[in-house]
Amino acid sequence: MIHIDDFSKMLQGEAEILSEQTAGLSHADSLRQPHPGGNCLNWVLGHLVVNLVEILNIINGELPSNLPDLKRYRINSEPIRGEAEGVHQMKTLIESYHQLTEIIINRLAQMNDADFDDEIDFWQGKKRRGYVAFFYFFHNTYHIGQLEQLRNLAGKTEKII
Repeated sequence: MIHIDDFSKMLQGEAEILSEQTAGLSHADSLRQPHPGGNCLNWVLGHLVVNLVEILNIINGELPSNLPDLKRYRINSEPIRGEAEGVHQMKTLIESYHQLTEIIINRLAQMNDADFDDEIDFWQGKKRRGYVAFFYFFHNTYHIGQLEQLRNLAGKTEKII
């Protein structure tokens, strides 16, 4: 069973990795296209923010009113190929990620293990709230791992981790 304190620490750790992997990159770098295909860093960043919104919803947290429109970054959305409607600046996505991480960690501090044991509806059927939140965290971990290769694509090949 995942414990709330451990979950908070993992979220904070991923926020630190995201900062390290995006340090020194420009918005133009975030739009570089991987070859022969795949999602650019900008899409991955936006999708990471979408996943944090999901986690916040799962733990019944309040979404901040200043989040950008994230439709462009949802699951199954088309890859971002350059500047287009709904594509946000890398800086905006990073700020949103950190803002949501802080809100989630603060919300988790208000919860107890019994809250994580509550069963909620999930596309896989009834599941523990903690399991569902961790499912989205696992999905984020997958995408956090992509940042290293996308950073390399921008010519930043120093060892981060």
